[in-house]
Amino acid sequence: METYSKGQVQAVTVVLLTGLTIGVASVVYVWGQPILDKRDSQVQLDSVESQILDLRQEIIRVSNGGEGAASEVSMEIEEDEYEIRMIRVNSSQDFIDVIVDAESSPYPDGKWTMLKGDTMQNLSITSGDYGIKGEDLGSVLMVRPQSSIVRYRIEFRNLYSQSSGTSLEKVDLSAAGAGISSGEADVYVRNNGAQLDSGQDGLTISTGQTLDRRRTEVEVDLR
Repeated sequence: METYSKGQVQAVTVVLLTGLTIGVASVVYVWGQPILDKRDSQVQLDSVESQILDLRQEIIRVSNGGEGAASEVSMEIEEDEYEIRMIRVNSSQDFIDVIVDAESSPYPDGKWTMLKGDTMQNLSITSGDYGIKGEDLGSVLMVRPQSSIVRYRIEFRNLYSQSSGTSLEKVDLSAAGAGISSGEADVYVRNNGAQLDSGQDGLTISTGQTLDRRRTEVEVDLR
């Protein structure tokens, strides 16, 4: 019967433990690497969305700050998987699109997903005359991935209030210059004051009724 010395047993044990360690490490790498890559991608996406949320918040702050209030937000993304392709101001429908080149996105492809705001009432992609103050937000942030790009949209809408002297209120975006940037940009926003649309100049809604509206004009300059 073959016997092993104590030294031989120790050597065999070391070999077995080494093989087991290498095997476990290989399994961890194979299964763990995609998780790490996904987590890294999500961190980068969070950074992108953080800047867009900051832009939305600064526009809100400036709009509430009175005439002459101003702010600047630098839209500069230095991430491996994401790059700003375009920033565009739509003055007629009061939204800003930030279009990002992206290798991946966690949102449903080809569909709008609300990131800030809970209703689709009175937006460029829906119908309706207004949202309800106290129930809806005056501005929303939406996202829509398609192919290799992700479109973020900051949009402002009419809000209706029965308790206010003016039925409707809205942040009215205007673009300085062409209102478009092919890539990263410094975004300057300025409160140009409020205007009252009343009487015949008010907003005529789908019922045929004309409502008074207070518009706060916020100028957006892409540089």
